[in-house]
This record gives sequence, C-alpha cells and structure tokens, in this order.
Amino acid sequence: MLDKAHRLNKHGSFAYVYKKGKRLSESDVVLIFTPARSVRVGFSVSNKVGKAVVRNKVKRRLRASVGTRLGGLRGCQAIVVANPSAAGKEYAELDVQLSRLFERAGLTV
Repeated sequence: MLDKAHRLNKHGSFAYVYKKGKRLSESDVVLIFTPARSVRVGFSVSNKVGKAVVRNKVKRRLRASVGTRLGGLRGCQAIVVANPSAAGKEYAELDVQLSRLFERAGLTV
C-alpha cells in the first residue's frame, strides 16, 4: 500500500511532471519522472485500458509494485501510466517492467 505522503494527487503536480519530466517506456507501462526531495508517485490509467473494474485492478497492481520498492528509490516525482495492454497482464509481469523502468531512470538506490 502506498501511504498518502508518497502519493502524487494534485492536478498541478501531475501537470508539472507531465511538462518537465523525462519519459521511459516498456510495452505496458510508461514512467514519467522528475527529481525531487522525497518520493511521490501518481498513477494514470485511462478509459482505453478497460471498464472501471479492470482499471482499478491495474492501479492496485501498480500501486502494490511501487509500494514494495518505495524504500529503495531516490527522491523523485513520478507518474506511472498504464497502456491498454496492461489490462491483460499479471502482477509479476507489471512488477518486472516497473523495476526495469526505475533502474533505467537511475532512481534506484
């Protein structure tokens, strides 16, 4: 679970990261990030991914994956965007893709 202190939830914060951030992508997940003092992560899953049940499932899986590696991340503001293909993926596959993205971004300690 991701604590409220580590969530990116204001519109302005999302807009800042989208505008100033760097993008890295895998087949099912995109990571947009900027350096910051503390770790704050937001999630974006569009209607293209599926209906509400599917979108919420994908968000839960992404949140759980980020929550497990939260202690090993450098300070950043990040947005994790799910592509429509993420709807058919299991937790383990999404977790592997997220770990590769965080390593490529240089955000792991």
